[in-house]
Amino acid sequence: MRKLGYILMLTIALFACEKDIELELNQQSDKLIMYAFIYPDSALNLHLSKSQSILSVPDYQQVERGRFQFYINDNFQGAYILPSDTVWSEWTEFSFDVSDEISITAYEFNGDTVSAGSYIPEKIPILQMDTSSVTRNIAEVGANMLRIRLTFKDPASEKNYYQTLVVREGWGDMDGTPYYTRKTVEYDKDDMVFTRDQSGSLLPGIDFQGLFTDDIINGREYGMEINIPKDNLFFDYYEDKIKLTVYLYHHTDDYYSYFRSTILADGYEGFYEGLPVFEPVKIHTNIENGLGLFSGMNFDSDSLVFIK
Repeated sequence: MRKLGYILMLTIALFACEKDIELELNQQSDKLIMYAFIYPDSALNLHLSKSQSILSVPDYQQVERGRFQFYINDNFQGAYILPSDTVWSEWTEFSFDVSDEISITAYEFNGDTVSAGSYIPEKIPILQMDTSSVTRNIAEVGANMLRIRLTFKDPASEKNYYQTLVVREGWGDMDGTPYYTRKTVEYDKDDMVFTRDQSGSLLPGIDFQGLFTDDIINGREYGMEINIPKDNLFFDYYEDKIKLTVYLYHHTDDYYSYFRSTILADGYEGFYEGLPVFEPVKIHTNIENGLGLFSGMNFDSDSLVFIK
């Protein structure tokens, strides 16, 4: 009888603790989102959309009756109507050059307005690209690498922001059909420009995908070394030609800050997984009254070609 009494009291206690909690989500108005990345001698590719509620299935929504106005070096280029069937549009009537200052205002007709400005950095030439074979000790296993030494000169008296990307392309024939592959290559980033560039991150070791600054270069000529796994040089069954292209990008501060903040916010592919706590990261934007990024950029490249 006593046992039954304990069970009854426990049951009453459990039901007595039941409570309804009302969750009030922060209801904010949708914001305009704008993206554009501009190179010399390129067309303007512009994205304009609206943000969605966190509970919405689509990532974005179309902008109704979108318009934009464009300026190059304070010269008005005109006002344009954005297409209604896509969030990305290409405008080939514009042409850009190094050091151009560009500004844009985009808006919904009778709605919200966003604006942004940027410039096109100068191209930093690759002065020399040398290669050698090395063996790197990775996880106590020797790995054969192609070491590339990239020499360039950093402009003096200004803060500069860079990114190095390596792209592998392959060509061949697959039963009479042209065969082509393209991928971005992951490479070993042990050069000082990468290891020193961990500012803003409490967790050293995050791969910032080739981003770095000129903090340790300071206006001088520098030979940066990257190590590429040699399995990227192996031909697949259909390939008879391989090209490795190394890109040296010169970015604006806004692009650098945006790219870094997105990597930190994502925890870079699970880097933060299992950690008890980490600081939330705000994604950088230079869009006034909106979200996204508007930035110029420039690059130089050099390639290695291998024939079967």
